[in-house]
Amino acid sequence: MSTMSVMKVLGRKRGLPGPYKTSLAHPPTLFGKLAMERWVTWSRSVDDRLKTLAELRVSSIIGCMW
Repeated sequence: MSTMSVMKVLGRKRGLPGPYKTSLAHPPTLFGKLAMERWVTWSRSVDDRLKTLAELRVSSIIGCMW
């Protein structure tokens, strides 16, 4: 993903979740988060429903509202 395409997505007026707003100040962290989201989305070794269930479980354990 090129830098320009990421900036186009971030430049939209939709609003970003809190964790991404805070990482805008440090671009390497932002791109790392975006890469992780992309890898999770593209992974095919586990069913999508199981990935969603795992994400919800982990977020509930650590107390993340996002």
